[in-house]
Amino acid sequence: MSLAGWVRPTRAECLAAYGGTVPDLVGPGLRVLLCGINPSLMSAAIGHHFGNPANRLWPVLHLAGFTPRRLHPTESHALLEHGVGVTNLVARATATAAELSPDEVRAGVAPLTALVERWRPRYVAFLGLTSYRTAFARPKAVVGEQAEALGGAGIWLLPNPSGLNAHYQLPDLAAAYAALREKAY
Repeated sequence: MSLAGWVRPTRAECLAAYGGTVPDLVGPGLRVLLCGINPSLMSAAIGHHFGNPANRLWPVLHLAGFTPRRLHPTESHALLEHGVGVTNLVARATATAAELSPDEVRAGVAPLTALVERWRPRYVAFLGLTSYRTAFARPKAVVGEQAEALGGAGIWLLPNPSGLNAHYQLPDLAAAYAALREKAY
């Protein structure tokens, strides 16, 4: 993991990023488009998805076989080399996803569909059950491949890698993400 030049944003810089956005990380040849709920304040402050280096997404992607090593958030562009892109259902950064209304989450479906239709990943992987259930009115959806498609891509539901998601420990997260990788590649 490369930390050269990494300077953690200050609390003031993170607070100043409230409502900011992070550009979609997309390009040709996507196999998987990871779809988070919305950017964190740190992500908006540094301009990279899953901006906190302690976010479990980074070791999970490595352990699940998506990347040859654990990446640092500032290296997120390297995900494209491995056929992985990143976006969010809601573009605006907040301190917690709890600040988003159900209507705001549902409103993210149309722009996401357009993004998927443009870049044509094999799968869209939603990182979080609650946001997916809300966005698509699927209250009983469970982790794994879904019967529906989105913009021509398969849908896969994954546990949120946030440390707040205590239901899943790192090995369990890695196994769930690896199941998607095996299907998408």
